[in-house]
Amino acid sequence: MADKLSIIIDEIRTTIKQTFDDKVVSRAQVAYWTIIVANQLLGQHIAKRSSGAFLSVYTVPILTATETKLPNIIKGRKYIELPSAIFDYDMDSGVQYMAYYDPDESCKPQYRRKTILRTTPTEVQWLELNKHTKPSAQSPYFWRSGDIFPIVGIEGVPVKEIEVGIYQTIDPLEKIDINAPFPFPAELLQQLKRLVTDLARFSFLFKGDRDNTGNDEASTPDNKIVPKIVSVNDQANQQQ
Repeated sequence: MADKLSIIIDEIRTTIKQTFDDKVVSRAQVAYWTIIVANQLLGQHIAKRSSGAFLSVYTVPILTATETKLPNIIKGRKYIELPSAIFDYDMDSGVQYMAYYDPDESCKPQYRRKTILRTTPTEVQWLELNKHTKPSAQSPYFWRSGDIFPIVGIEGVPVKEIEVGIYQTIDPLEKIDINAPFPFPAELLQQLKRLVTDLARFSFLFKGDRDNTGNDEASTPDNKIVPKIVSVNDQANQQQ
């Protein structure tokens, strides 16, 4: 894991200050940029690796809709809501697995569980036609509708919660604790700082070099070159 977000923010602000003496960027603005860029890099990092380094496991309660609440909640269906936003990977693979423990099984829960397979509302109609694939307590399925995950096959099973393993996104600015460990690959930290610093650079360019003249022409001369910000750490690494 990377440093605390508060440390990363202060390092980026220091780099900006060293490059632009007259520019000040708030901690909140840098934190926002950092979270946006970090989610992009983290999502790419997870997709490239078969690793559980950033897998989060939760147990969540099974809910039964007593009435229809559109969108996505249909009366009579069992479903779960994830405790966190997840990466929107193909085939809903932001959910690495979903399973439940049958209370009627004599074996201890930690040694046996029923895996819930992913499907779609269209596919489940075809699954119903085959006795070997029909949704049941032994072969349950889930699909995704926004933030709702309906589950079929466990209608008659007295199970109260489901275990899920998910690849969750970094919390937004209004929820994250900047003094907690930052869930981000340490090997991508330097790239993260550089990209966030570049965002600051472009924000300065458009604020300072575009005037409200009533037309769409930029006031920046065509031959003006805006230097790229380079972190002092990058310079040290290059010298080595």
